Amino acid sequence: EKRNIAVEIPEWDADLCIQCGFCSLFCPHASIRMKAYDESELAKAPATFKSTDGKAQLKGMKFTVQVAPEDCTGCGLCVANCPAKSKENPEHRAINMVPQEPLREAERENWEYFLAIPDTDPNIVKKDTIKGSQLLPALFEFSGACAGCGETPYVKLVSPLFGARSVIASATGGSSIYGGNLPTTPYTVRQ
Repeated sequence: EKRNIAVEIPEWDADLCIQCGFCSLFCPHASIRMKAYDESELAKAPATFKSTDGKAQLKGMKFTVQVAPEDCTGCGLCVANCPAKSKENPEHRAINMVPQEPLREAERENWEYFLAIPDTDPNIVKKDTIKGSQLLPALFEFSGACAGCGETPYVKLVSPLFGARSVIASATGGSSIYGGNLPTTPYTVRQ
């Protein structure tokens, strides 16, 4: 169920990125994901697939921030919360909104490739940090919530931290709409 509603989507600038995880954290639809992985995973990567060397606890690994182009709603929260700014042009950040249509095909292929890369080993990350929590697979994704929803990033954050042990209770309203819009559901399982 690709909604494909965003006129603009975020584009990652790997050279400027500080690998903080804020873009992924603030994305209300889990349309931005991060992974750290072995360099051998890049052997068959599409030509437009972006990666950079991992920093801090990810040294010796490759690192990617990837956007799901047809699941992004174009809300721009990722850009608004990105702390990495270019010294030459403070308007340019490590993630920036750009027109979706020219990137759609390539980013669709990159997204599929990204999903095939094994998830980051949870034993090498500090789960109680923003960066560490965003390297864990989201178990709540692509909800039907409004663009820029303020509630869904919290559900998305709780899902990888507590997984099947989570119990989420909320008054009826938006949560019952985006959380139970059958026949689809935004909740997923660990592989």
